[in-house]
Amino acid sequence: MALLATQVPTPAAGLVPAYSAAAATDTFVPDDRTFLYVKNTNAATRTIQVLTPNSYRGLAIADPAPTIAATTGELVLGPFPADLWADPTTGLALITPSATAGITYAVIRIAVT
Repeated sequence: MALLATQVPTPAAGLVPAYSAAAATDTFVPDDRTFLYVKNTNAATRTIQVLTPNSYRGLAIADPAPTIAATTGELVLGPFPADLWADPTTGLALITPSATAGITYAVIRIAVT
């Protein structure tokens, strides 16, 4: 498990995201301006599950697990407000892919200037 670094684009330079290879579980710091960019280069489709440990007004929230296409699949997920996505103990959001081969992530936070 790795804590994925959050990357922030700038108005002047933008951002060329750096991607990290997926592990069985990875974490990132969630907030209402943070997105997860996922790429799949494997020949099989994958699902990317983001654990929702909290509830909304006492109601459980289903963990989203969208499918990402094979070979050239790209998917942007988010935003991830901390009140819903942050683990109460660690303060981090947890990602679990259906398989790790060919999956890479970039965590991107849109700054407000």
